[in-house]
Amino acid sequence: MSSTDGINKPERDANGEIIISEAARAASRKKLVWIFALFFLPLFFATIWFQIVQSGSISWGTKSRGELISPAVPFVEFSLNEAGTNEAFGLDDVRGKWTILYVPGASCNVDCEATLADIRQARLALNHRMLRVQRVLLVEQDPGFSAEMLDAQLGLRIVGSNAEANAAFTGQISAAEAGMDAKTNVIYLIDPNGNLMMRYLPDQLPGPLFKDLKHLLKVSRIG
Repeated sequence: MSSTDGINKPERDANGEIIISEAARAASRKKLVWIFALFFLPLFFATIWFQIVQSGSISWGTKSRGELISPAVPFVEFSLNEAGTNEAFGLDDVRGKWTILYVPGASCNVDCEATLADIRQARLALNHRMLRVQRVLLVEQDPGFSAEMLDAQLGLRIVGSNAEANAAFTGQISAAEAGMDAKTNVIYLIDPNGNLMMRYLPDQLPGPLFKDLKHLLKVSRIG
């Protein structure tokens, strides 16, 4: 028996050309489509995602726990005094990092200190990503924290103490919240482009704030 017995030989036409069936042609086209999809689609989606990240535009869907300030409102230049150094704290200081801004009101009482502890806990829970987040407390007067409190809140930036400058800054926040319910004792989230984008109340800490930050830091390369 010949060694070629049992092997299907391709059909040929009168000129000896191999005849390719429509089924084989369809299978070949399908393979080409899959090869194209496997190679080009990841590149396409990566390009789209890069553009989203670069612009800082993030579609939240229903995942956010805080209250969105939509659209996010960019701060314009401002100048606050930073406690301890008495140096100016301005727009450049909220650019390049995610900022948790706490605005408790005239002073920082016991409840305010508890909220600061929750903010710190939410940031610490981010582990290595916490370096991309800073904490800022805006007050109308020096809170006079004890050395023990300052040690517990190491890295907290305390700004304010100038009534006129504070009013100008909080005026920008109020303008961004136009059309939203008025609230006091609020925690705000500012993105690394200097946009005021979300707000929380103390009873939403630390869990919801942590979850939103974790999501943001995971999907965004800015800050």
